Amino acid sequence: MIGTLAILGVAGLAHGIFGIGFAMIATPLLALFLDYTTSLVLAAIPLLGMSAWWLATHRHALLAERIPGRLLAGIATGSILGVAVQSVLPARASILLLAALLAMSVCLPWLLKRWSAVDPQQVRRNSGAFAALAGFTESSLNVGAPFMVLFGALAHLKRVEQLIVLNLCFFLGKSIQVGLISLTGTLGLTSPAMLLASTAVGLGGFIAGNALAGRLLEATFRRALNSFLIVIVVALLLRAGMSPQ
Repeated sequence: MIGTLAILGVAGLAHGIFGIGFAMIATPLLALFLDYTTSLVLAAIPLLGMSAWWLATHRHALLAERIPGRLLAGIATGSILGVAVQSVLPARASILLLAALLAMSVCLPWLLKRWSAVDPQQVRRNSGAFAALAGFTESSLNVGAPFMVLFGALAHLKRVEQLIVLNLCFFLGKSIQVGLISLTGTLGLTSPAMLLASTAVGLGGFIAGNALAGRLLEATFRRALNSFLIVIVVALLLRAGMSPQ
């Protein structure tokens, strides 16, 4: 339990400082020693709280920006499908897909360089497709950020716009995910005390990190995160090899 809470606290701190990273750090680390469903649940609820807190704090910026309805519809549609798919996926398949998604995140700079000539307006017109992919991976693998970051970079979003679409993805995707798995009784498999402690520690780390936002170099964090992801992808592949079919 102490190890789980430490992971959630550190991941929350990083997320608060840089606006991204909680699920990409917490979910794979938890999946290395917990069953996959428990890992999803323990990371999902704190992230729901973090995104709600961010959107409430930045509500004026949210209201000032015009968020396309197709972006929200895409996230919702993808999230519903993601929960349905995750409920029938074997643990090994889920871990392998998570490893593949994290590997894609590491490759994002290369993909962005390769697609640098793409028309930003065309990307914005196709925001629903990016959002559906983000919603799907957000609810099935707990990690929707890579597709939202890819969309934001290709669409040339300003930083505040990027943070808005990320947190909308986190909030809407997690709301649907947590709501649907509550109906299936999956939340009941984890003790209420553990859920409460995980949420409190994750949110506490996030709030502490948010107070430090802007004081540390984001480029350094991204290099460190990519190095972590490379190591964790290898670890997940080894974990998948030991998982039941």
